[in-house]
Amino acid sequence: MTGRLVIVGGAPATGKTTLASALGRSLGLPVITKDDFKEAIATPFATGDIAWSRQLGSAAYSALFTVADRILAAGQGLVLESNFRRGMSDAPLRALARLAPTVVIVCRSPDTLRHKRYEERAGTRHRVHIEGAILAEWISDDTESLIDIGSPRLIVDTTDGYSPSIDEVVAFARSATIPEAMKREWPADWSERVRGKECPMCAEGRSDVAHGSSRIFEGRVSDAYLTRIDVGQPGYSVVIWRGRHVSDPTELNTEEASAYFAEVLRVGRALERHYRPIKMNFEMLGNSLPHLHTHVVPRYLDDGEPGHPPHFMRADLDPRNAPTIPEQAYARDLAALRELLRG
Repeated sequence: MTGRLVIVGGAPATGKTTLASALGRSLGLPVITKDDFKEAIATPFATGDIAWSRQLGSAAYSALFTVADRILAAGQGLVLESNFRRGMSDAPLRALARLAPTVVIVCRSPDTLRHKRYEERAGTRHRVHIEGAILAEWISDDTESLIDIGSPRLIVDTTDGYSPSIDEVVAFARSATIPEAMKREWPADWSERVRGKECPMCAEGRSDVAHGSSRIFEGRVSDAYLTRIDVGQPGYSVVIWRGRHVSDPTELNTEEASAYFAEVLRVGRALERHYRPIKMNFEMLGNSLPHLHTHVVPRYLDDGEPGHPPHFMRADLDPRNAPTIPEQAYARDLAALRELLRG
């Protein structure tokens, strides 16, 4: 199983980067570190003070968590390394831990040794780290670095090698189990829902607005809606079957299937003409709402997911907290698509 998350933390100069690299080699996983991002971000700019360094550090953390999220959402694994701090890092790390089997490894060594190591390496690393300022306000207490997000955790003493041994640390990382958030079961009444129990798509009728999105097409057997939520894929629309309740296209007879798919393609062609995507995706899922509908998703060169389904289709998107398309842009696209689909 490669789709695992190994979080390696610890105070500065505890050897966490070295351990993370060793784990990456043993587990066959990429190693993503905050310092790599921070140094890359700083390279084009003149050296600043400690406040400048910390500002770039904040940007590096944002990039780190975003990249980690994308890797895990794609079903891949990684080793994630930084001097994560309790409180500050808990929420984003817990969010990542919900995406994959996760373990936390925290490196520790005595403060005097850490300080000595940091002094010895001062001046040998990238200028963004402002090591003189760090030494001037050295924090001897490493309590903040003892992160605990509820996943299995191992403390590794790095005073002289590794205790427990590197083989034991690797074995611990391999033992990561599927988090509770990933353990899901079909609802107890799923078979009834498939047959139409309390189906919201049946109940809403042929409305002009569904789930906050406006209708762009009223066909003979379907309605199409331009999604109001901004998922990063302009033109994302949903075509809903409006005949008798069915959960899968296999339940349609030949005439119904012909009519439905003709209307789905009509919507897809209109989206192609208006948005000029490089590819169109047509996805029929229904795993949470078992009423026949098709997600019609334009794809773009810069959508960040080449070779994969769009990211939002694999995420637990809460429409109540999701951003929406600006009103003016939405109204413009709505009018254009309705014109293309008229007649």
